[in-house]
Amino acid sequence: MAIRLSIAFDTSAESWLNQQSQYELWHAEQHRGELQVKKLVTA
Repeated sequence: MAIRLSIAFDTSAESWLNQQSQYELWHAEQHRGELQVKKLVTA
């Protein structure tokens, strides 16, 4: 899909992948408090 968008808008596929990645990270950060993750302790 990123390649198709890059052709349609005369941009790079990397820019579309980067935008998607940034959106997914932003979305995950919005729900950070709901995650139940225990910190690892090294020996």
